[in-house]
Amino acid sequence: MIALPKHLFKIVTLIFVALAFICYLYGSTSSTIDTPSWASDRHEGLSSSPDQTIPLNPASAKEEENVSAEIEGETIKSSAAANPPATHEVPSKLADTSGTQAKPSSIKSSSKAPNAGKVLMVTASSGTGGFLGIPHMKDRVYENRMAYADRHGYEHMWANITTYNLSHGEPIYWNKIPVLQEAFIRYPHVEWVWWMDMDIIIMNHSLSIWDHVLSPEGMARNAVLNQTINKPGGGPSGWRTPPSYNYSDINFIIASGGWGMNIGNFFMRRSYWSEWLLDLWIDPFYIKEFTTFPENDGWTHMYRHHPIVRTHTVCTNQRALNAYPSYNSLGEHWQPGDFTVHFAGCGASPKCPHHWDEYWEKRESYEVPATVKEKLADGTAEIENVQKGIGMPDGMNLDPVAE
Repeated sequence: MIALPKHLFKIVTLIFVALAFICYLYGSTSSTIDTPSWASDRHEGLSSSPDQTIPLNPASAKEEENVSAEIEGETIKSSAAANPPATHEVPSKLADTSGTQAKPSSIKSSSKAPNAGKVLMVTASSGTGGFLGIPHMKDRVYENRMAYADRHGYEHMWANITTYNLSHGEPIYWNKIPVLQEAFIRYPHVEWVWWMDMDIIIMNHSLSIWDHVLSPEGMARNAVLNQTINKPGGGPSGWRTPPSYNYSDINFIIASGGWGMNIGNFFMRRSYWSEWLLDLWIDPFYIKEFTTFPENDGWTHMYRHHPIVRTHTVCTNQRALNAYPSYNSLGEHWQPGDFTVHFAGCGASPKCPHHWDEYWEKRESYEVPATVKEKLADGTAEIENVQKGIGMPDGMNLDPVAE
């Protein structure tokens, strides 16, 4: 073995170290070339840059182009997707684990109407006998919504909201969020979850919700772009709706009007974004800070201060989703042909039963399925029959793991 001089040995060693380091850098760079910039984010698919377009409902780039092409020429100002949708799957508790139902990543944005069962209507109430002092109100709501669901091929879930209490005695208003989280798990095949407060009547049963707001054409027809959003109590809030949107990115639809956005009637699409939003929505900070209109103020805060929320939300005009009765000063009043009427704030008035009856008589006539009539007659109607955790798929748990 030939002994090298010490200075020559050091030079050779440094050359080898330098070559190894160059190889390492080249390998690292090559391995990240095809990796989306958001893939390393700890929120699994949520960009650390709020202005970045996030592929939340993975689909092929070709499908995205088709959707853009189909809505070209509409009144919306659609922005081209800068990043093609991802094709990888991210583990999600909103996914079905049985292997027999579709994972969220396989439910893609589409310009086609959802098949029967792809829209889930969700109602929740407190488990008490009455509501707003209106006799038989729950029976009426059940009839109204089940008849609509039957006509259009949708599903309906009615939760007992008192069984969804959060862990530290938070006000019951916040229970809406765990109900929604569980709805996505209980119905792994649905694409859209439609929340309606109890104090809403569907007035126009002929109107398909797909044609009305979920389709590209319906969304474009009813969306309000670059318009002032009012604050609770009325008057400009200083915030505006976005000037444009990309249909395939929309995961949340809500009306905007006189008192701003009302979280009593809205649509949420199955996506990783929606899972993230529901988790953020019940942040302890929000629950502590927002006490006037609790979960509504929480939503408003997220919309105002998180661009990623605005990017994936469309606001409709007031009457498209959330018209009010004529006595109500919260916003625009219901007109014949409008979809729903919302009795928000009615509970404080002794005239509430009268107002409800007035609009109940104005609703469009519709056929009530015989099965719905029978269940109401024999007491087997699925009113508040869903309770937290009961009948859930194995292994699914919404409770936090932290002590």
